[in-house]
Amino acid sequence: MAVTPPHIPQQRPAPAAVAAPVPAGRPRVSYFVRLKLRILRNTLRPGRPGPTEGSARRLGRYSRLIMFIVGAVFGLCAALLGFGAFAGSSLAGDHLRPTVAAFAGAAVVLAWIFIPLLFFGVDETLDPARFALLPIPRRTLVLGMLAAACFGIPPIVTLLATLGSVLGAAVTGGPGPALVAVLGALVGMCVCIAASRAVTSAFSRMLRSRRVRDLAALLIALLGVSCNPLVQLIVALLQRGESRQATLVGEVLSWTPLAAPYVAYVDALDGNWALVFVRLLIGVAGVALLLWWWLRTIESAMVGAAAGPGAARRGDTGQSPVRAFIPRPVRFLRPSRFTGLLSREMRYWLRDPRRRASLISLLATSVVVPFAFTFSASSSQNTGLSKGALVYSLTFAGAFIGLVLVNQFGNDGTAYALHMLTAVPGQLELAARALAVGLLTFPLLTAGTVAVSIFSGHVDQLPAALGVGLAAFGISVGAAGVTSVLAPYPMPDTSNPFAMNSGRGSAKGFLSFVSMIVTWALAAPLPILFSLLPGALTWVLLPIGVAWGLTLAWVGTRVAGGLLERRAPEVLTAITPRRA
Repeated sequence: MAVTPPHIPQQRPAPAAVAAPVPAGRPRVSYFVRLKLRILRNTLRPGRPGPTEGSARRLGRYSRLIMFIVGAVFGLCAALLGFGAFAGSSLAGDHLRPTVAAFAGAAVVLAWIFIPLLFFGVDETLDPARFALLPIPRRTLVLGMLAAACFGIPPIVTLLATLGSVLGAAVTGGPGPALVAVLGALVGMCVCIAASRAVTSAFSRMLRSRRVRDLAALLIALLGVSCNPLVQLIVALLQRGESRQATLVGEVLSWTPLAAPYVAYVDALDGNWALVFVRLLIGVAGVALLLWWWLRTIESAMVGAAAGPGAARRGDTGQSPVRAFIPRPVRFLRPSRFTGLLSREMRYWLRDPRRRASLISLLATSVVVPFAFTFSASSSQNTGLSKGALVYSLTFAGAFIGLVLVNQFGNDGTAYALHMLTAVPGQLELAARALAVGLLTFPLLTAGTVAVSIFSGHVDQLPAALGVGLAAFGISVGAAGVTSVLAPYPMPDTSNPFAMNSGRGSAKGFLSFVSMIVTWALAAPLPILFSLLPGALTWVLLPIGVAWGLTLAWVGTRVAGGLLERRAPEVLTAITPRRA
């Protein structure tokens, strides 16, 4: 007889823990600020140690934090210098204070506009392209990115520097003008950030068109040359204490968003409170106008380039595909591994948007620096500086060209794995990369140097200047090669050619600064020798400079090539972007 088991009531499983629902609603501007701070914190946090971690890997895990601290220290020094400059302008005489304040404010805004275009790039921690598929209104996106951009080393440095005018305003006029100076500094910082983002967004859109890249380079160079008269006016103002032209230009600048917020406290000291309101309103209107411009260009900047024109016409040239791949200027070379690397680099510099942006900056710098430095020295009272102005300017210009190679592997990203698989020799690769940059930049640098020597009446300095410029370029190539192998970093995966991850802008600036100092130190004997030689013998610096530059470039690429062959896996790991 079967025994019926007792009835056991069936228990229901406990309900699973349900996470709190995320509140729905429209995205807020504060979300972008919180996201920026969270990404910045995670970026500076060192990675997890490996089981067999050496000292090199341990240092690599803390490299971002070290670079950020170094950038913060340099930023603090720049902030102290800027604070002293603005404090000095606010304590100047009544007839000098408005003009100096206008020039100082305009210089800060123009620096925010042109320095990202020419050197370090823009902090793109919150890349607009990552928000392209999210239902975020463009107005909220622009305001959120503007608010997030206020948190970083450059904005804090700018704010601390411009707050120097508060000191003079408080000493001279009391708390009222001091409060106006604080408001002017805040509005001016918003103008700086909005102008920088709007210009880089619009410029990145233009750079996608290969037809306008040459025009853009020419316009930047001409704009840089046109700034030289403004520098002369400031020098005249500081030397003689008065200049009608400088006063007139300063008065015009004080009614533009470039300088109006920084001049408002001067009107408060004079008791013109109506003008205070007008100048602050001009700054706010400038921010609104720049945000409107940014609003119009950010969609195309984050979505990417539309389908371009039709494919290029390919006719039957009667040449093999390998020979057709080689650019025309180097088509005389025999097809080899070096020729292939050289051709690849030349084509990438002309076609990749990020590299093309750097190339335009180099072309502009190679034209602007000799013009500005030579004519400034020629108009000064220092005859010693005027005697070697062209030579000294080529020392700077040649070193600037090597800056683009400081992170030459970062632009390749994961594509560098192909070079590892094919066992490309390190010295061969570095030499091809350096030669490609030289072939694309030195023709214009030579033409600009010849033009400057003719217009400034320093034709006798032309051979020495070319020798010093070539030497500085060779030295910078060697220094940048070693730096790029020891401290590579990834570039952001974005369509913006001026993008720069947070913390990497200060890292790039520090690495460029180190390479620049090394280049100047090793190239210093040539300008010193120029100052010691008689005028009839300065031409010997041309062969000496070529030999000195080639020697140090060979030494640098050989050392860097050996390091690259040993550290190729570490370089690939460092330049591979991390995905969240």
